[in-house]
Order: sequence, then C-alpha cells, then structure tokens
Amino acid sequence: MEDEFDRIMEFFNLSAEEKEGRLQEVFEDSVEYFERFKYIMMNGTPEEKKEAVKKVMILKRKIEEETKRVCDKTGLTPQQLAAYSNDPKNFSPEQWNAIEGAKKKLDEGVSSLKDAANMKKEGEAAPKKEAHQDSKKKKKKPPKNWIQS
Repeated sequence: MEDEFDRIMEFFNLSAEEKEGRLQEVFEDSVEYFERFKYIMMNGTPEEKKEAVKKVMILKRKIEEETKRVCDKTGLTPQQLAAYSNDPKNFSPEQWNAIEGAKKKLDEGVSSLKDAANMKKEGEAAPKKEAHQDSKKKKKKPPKNWIQS
C-alpha cells in the first residue's frame, strides 16, 4: 500500500507532459491502492485502519490542491473541470479506457466497502453467539500482489 501511495503522490510533482504519459500508470496504482485500502478496512487492525484513513485524507487534500491549481491555471470552475474530465473527446481512446476501467473498479470497491460496513452494523446488533460464529468464517485473501508493510 505504501508503494502505490508514494507513486500516486509523486505523480502530482510531474510536469504536464509526464503526467499525460503516466496517466494509465497512476490509474492502475490508484485502483491497487484502493483495493488494499478496502482490504485493510475490512480485515485490518484498528491501528492499520487508522493509518489507512490518514493516508486517504492526505491523498484527498492533495487532489483538492491539484484541482484548485488546475482551475486557477485554466480559469475553469471545479464543475467545468469535472465536466471536461468526464468527456471522452478530451482523451485518447487508451486514456479513456484507463479512466473508465479505473472508475468501474473504484465504484465496485466503494460498493463492497459500503456493503461490508452495512453487514458489520447489522452484525453488531446480533447476539454475541452469532458474532462469534462470524469470526470463524474464512477471511478473504488479500488482493493480488499484496505486500504487507
């Protein structure tokens, strides 16, 4: 998770040309990062979860700063920038496929995190005996290429 986080953060320091050339790479790193984030949120210790949330908040702030910088540079509002970034005519077919693929995977990950959170809330209301039985269930395997830090 640390490697993807570092590569994503480095992406913000690249020139516009370098960013364009590495767009697909950053989408792939982002998808992998959020897969690992999801895994930690579902299976991690409280400390691991706290650290994962902290890093997501750092990433969120960095994205907000980058959005403001781009808006200031281009004169676009955040809404106009969002509309621009959602128009496939503004990207090569390869870039657009990478964007769409990343969006789909991230949406699926968010959906499964919400489902897991809802199941956990429902499980907390259950009697202790059922909660103990849930803990005996087989844990999900970590994402492919998982490297614990």
